[in-house]
Amino acid sequence: MEKYCNKYYFVSMDISKEYTQTTKHIANKILDLRRVLDLSQEQFAEKTELDTSTIARAESGKHKPSIKTILAIAKAFNIQIEYFYNNSNYEITSKKSEIIKEINSKLNTVNEEKLNKINKIIDFI
Repeated sequence: MEKYCNKYYFVSMDISKEYTQTTKHIANKILDLRRVLDLSQEQFAEKTELDTSTIARAESGKHKPSIKTILAIAKAFNIQIEYFYNNSNYEITSKKSEIIKEINSKLNTVNEEKLNKINKIIDFI
């Protein structure tokens, strides 16, 4: 019985270590994505329709984000879920980043009606 308990203990330790590594990996991916997009946690939360506290917890690596959180982020930024689990990077060229910032600054001055029209145009493209 003692031998079985020892095996169980080591298997449990391995699973716990893997869970922690996966959680930290996902946290780093979310943080990297937000930084590449040059967004604050508040802006990131708004775009993903999640609470700022959810983003903060996800980035901390202390709590594994739920699949709902990962799906919301993937949908908001049009990326594959695999991004969070593999070693690929989310890259935005500096030129593309500048264009995104310019568009964002212009969108901040537009009223809601025009934003809805712009959104429909983007969906059409």
